[in-house]
Amino acid sequence: MYSRVKLNLNKFTASSLPNRAKELILDILFPPLCLSCQKYLNGQDKIVCQDCLRSIKINNTLFCPVCRARLADNKKICHYGSRYILAAAGNYDDAALKNLIQCFKYDYFESLTPILGEILIKYIEKLQLINQLTNQLINYVVVPVPLHLQRQRERGFNQSKLLAEFIAKKFGLQVTDALKRIKNNKPQAKCRDRKDRIKNIEGCFAIKNPEKIQERNLLLIDDVFTSGATMNEAVNVLRKNGVGRIIALVVAKA
Repeated sequence: MYSRVKLNLNKFTASSLPNRAKELILDILFPPLCLSCQKYLNGQDKIVCQDCLRSIKINNTLFCPVCRARLADNKKICHYGSRYILAAAGNYDDAALKNLIQCFKYDYFESLTPILGEILIKYIEKLQLINQLTNQLINYVVVPVPLHLQRQRERGFNQSKLLAEFIAKKFGLQVTDALKRIKNNKPQAKCRDRKDRIKNIEGCFAIKNPEKIQERNLLLIDDVFTSGATMNEAVNVLRKNGVGRIIALVVAKA
């Protein structure tokens, strides 16, 4: 079973057994189960079964970040006060997608990067956003929403940056760490309500390498869009540094 127990045993046996033997022993002790539905995996599936992957519904529009309304023709602004457009590949009430995102963030399954990355790619291609990006390829950069350095050390990776690198490699774009986290705030998931989330994230970001984003269009990457507080704070900081259009690309929206 792909679980914390197996991960710990994996680390314990890493130095004492060849990889193939180690995997065979772990699979006998803990038969591989789908991270989402916990059914046994067949020989072709790695950590997620095909039934769960096929069950994930991919959106076909962009969204208003204020009211979450679908944007007609993927370009018309709903609330003109909004300073970016939301691009959400799926919905957080999709059980399989929610399970995968939680495993990615909280159980540290870095190996989910290509699976969630492919969901983002299918969404981009479904919207034909790549046509737009191709027309202005040299003017788009990919910016991940950063973790605080201490949080990243604890987790071992920044899930948003992994997704950003996956997308950038697919479409030949540049990844720029234009934002840095200057406050180690508590996780947004632990906040009571939207007001608490806004207060918690306030002042968390600062700009770095401003010359790499000025007058550039941005794909701002994060894993989940819930209240919008994190994305709004990041956009506000970026907007003060003369960027162009911002598309906030996430795996799922609440």
